[in-house]
Amino acid sequence: MPPVYEGKAWKIERFVSGFSNNAYLITSIPTGMSVIIDTPARPRDLIAAASQTTVRGILITHNHWDHLQGFDEALQSFRAPVGIGARDAAAIEGKALAGLLDVSDGAHVDVCDFSIRALETPGHTPGSTCYVLGGEIGQGETPHVFTGDTLFPGGPGKSRSPEALEQLIDSITGKLYSLPDEAVVLPGHGEFTSIGRSKSEYLAFTERGRPPGLYGDVTWSGA
Repeated sequence: MPPVYEGKAWKIERFVSGFSNNAYLITSIPTGMSVIIDTPARPRDLIAAASQTTVRGILITHNHWDHLQGFDEALQSFRAPVGIGARDAAAIEGKALAGLLDVSDGAHVDVCDFSIRALETPGHTPGSTCYVLGGEIGQGETPHVFTGDTLFPGGPGKSRSPEALEQLIDSITGKLYSLPDEAVVLPGHGEFTSIGRSKSEYLAFTERGRPPGLYGDVTWSGA
C-alpha cells in the first residue's frame, strides 16, 4: 500500500486492522528513523513495515482497548519508549517499557530527526492526546494531525455525557482548530479530512444550535 503522504522529510503510512482501526508509521526519509502511532489488534503489517525502519517511539492516542490490542506485540518487537496521556496511562502500567515519553500539552517529542507536538485533548477519554507533525514545527511539509478518536470527518468522537461532549468540543475548537486549515486530520478510524473542512462543518453545527443534554455519537450535520 502506498504511503498516505510522502514529502522530502518524512512519509506517513496507514495500516488498518483490529476494529477498523488506523495505525500509522511516520518515517524519516533521510535517516529511516520512525514513530508508531497506535497499536490495534493484528499489527502484523505495521510491524513488518516498521521493521524496515529504526523505531524510536510508540505514541498512543488514548487508552481504549481497540487502540492497544497490539501493544504488547509491538513492544516486544521494538524496545522503544512510549508516550500516552497521563490520565490514560494506567492502561500500560506494569508493562516492560523502555521508557516513557513526555506527551504533556505542548511537549515536543524529539526522538527522531523530526519533531511531533503533543496536544492534550480530553473528552473522548480523560487522557486523549493528539499528535501534530509539521506546520509551525515542521520543515516546509504539509502539516498532519493524528487525532485518535477525538475528531473524525463530520464530527467529534463519542462522548460519555453532556459534560464530556462539552470538554471534547472545547478540545477540538481550542486546540485542533488553531492548526492551519490545510492540516490533514488522520483519525483513529476511517478516512481523512482537513482542519479547514472540519471548521466549516462545525460552524454549521453551531448555527443550528445544540439540543440540551446532547452527547454520544454526535455529528456536525446533526444526522
